[in-house]
Amino acid sequence: MFRSASVSFILALALLVAGCVAIPTKNEPAAYTQALVQDAIRLYGQDGREAAIEHYSSTDNVDGQWYVFIIGGDGYTIAHFNPAMIGRDPALRVDSTGYFYGDDVLSATEAGKWVSYVFTNPDTGEETRKHAWVVRHDGLFFGSGWYEEN
Repeated sequence: MFRSASVSFILALALLVAGCVAIPTKNEPAAYTQALVQDAIRLYGQDGREAAIEHYSSTDNVDGQWYVFIIGGDGYTIAHFNPAMIGRDPALRVDSTGYFYGDDVLSATEAGKWVSYVFTNPDTGEETRKHAWVVRHDGLFFGSGWYEEN
């Protein structure tokens, strides 16, 4: 009886450990960014398009330098914490160095793609190199990014 209980406990513990997934922290900016995008896709699937757009168009979406943006299949931004970015023409995705990053963003696949460009960090207000992770899902582009420290 004792051996059976021990084996059951060990199996249950093994299943619990196997089911645990390490949650990235902000100290791992690339992994943390990818997790934010996956969470956004999960929210979109669970609550629907309009709820996702509403959530990610709010300043409640901003956590320091991190936020999620959503771009429609036509290339126009449909969700961003900064209202000036909503409806932004894809032809305007040019950073202050002259790099046109719009085509790179819109070439992301379901597997995801990293795109780096210069953008204003909402945490500092400074233009800084941003590394954005963009994933195409259900005809939309979900993205987030982290900024290099100056």
